[in-house]
Amino acid sequence: MNRTVITAFCLLLVFSTFSFAQSKPGAAGHWEGSITLPNGALKVIVDLDRDAKGAWIGDIDIPDQGVKDLSLRAIAVSGDAVSFELTISAGGPKFDGKVAEDDNTITGNFTQAGSSFPLSLKRTGDAKVVQEPRNAELPAKFTGKWEGSLDAMGNSLRLVFNLDNKEGSAFGTIDSPDQGANGLPLNEISVTEDSIKISVKIVGGSFNAKLSADGKGMTGEWSQAGNTLPLVLKKAAPAKN
Repeated sequence: MNRTVITAFCLLLVFSTFSFAQSKPGAAGHWEGSITLPNGALKVIVDLDRDAKGAWIGDIDIPDQGVKDLSLRAIAVSGDAVSFELTISAGGPKFDGKVAEDDNTITGNFTQAGSSFPLSLKRTGDAKVVQEPRNAELPAKFTGKWEGSLDAMGNSLRLVFNLDNKEGSAFGTIDSPDQGANGLPLNEISVTEDSIKISVKIVGGSFNAKLSADGKGMTGEWSQAGNTLPLVLKKAAPAKN
């Protein structure tokens, strides 16, 4: 066997080994498992993949809490180590784990508000990441801080919607002061004339409303977990400098 043939054979061997290594799925996939909590198990479904530019993308479902296709952020994969954060500021929910050698399980810990709970995920198929749609820019009449209260079985629950535009797209958060939850991300935000529709995936909720003629209020309904309640929002006065 001459040197040319040997060299070609070695290159083929190296290329085949490289291709095999690249074909291993690693962290990419559709994963199902449960967070082990003191009062029982909480099912979660995680999808992890790479986009066209090679960046990691992902989302999470928490069926028992009505959460579906909530985008993940700060996804990091290095060797067998995997970590990601939920797009919610309350308690800083985060997962750190490792992919098993057989690429079929990920085990680690889910942490939030200083507490840590075991989370084990099993691969059940290919990734099915649902990326957030880009919202159209909000008309100025809808931007600002909007405050109101839900009457839930005789209990008043304050809600604050913060609506704005960011990089040419509608953007916003919702606060629930009475529950100590702030900065929960809004997802789909759409406007048709004087009507607005908002989804809040992290709590499985949505708000549909119509703007008042004077632009100072919105009257609509809050829907969550199969229940619908009336919700009236008032536009807060701009903060004084």
